[in-house]
Amino acid sequence: MRTLVGTIMTNNKEKNIYCKASKVTEAQIKVIRNTSQPELEEIGFTFIRLISLDYPDIKAQAVFFEGHLDEMSRALKDLQKYT
Repeated sequence: MRTLVGTIMTNNKEKNIYCKASKVTEAQIKVIRNTSQPELEEIGFTFIRLISLDYPDIKAQAVFFEGHLDEMSRALKDLQKYT
């Protein structure tokens, strides 16, 4: 099962802007925002690059968790314990 967590768009100042899915809490997205992509991938997150045929300069990614939402919550809580 793959769960959509949200999307990340990078603006022209190279700052990431996060948009969370409706079932993801602000606290969860904050942990995701403050954790590196390789660390998140280690615990089960997948990042898929998004493209636009109309706007080739768009930099965006969809963020998924390879499991259910409750599993993601546990993984993020465990991650917080070690940081």
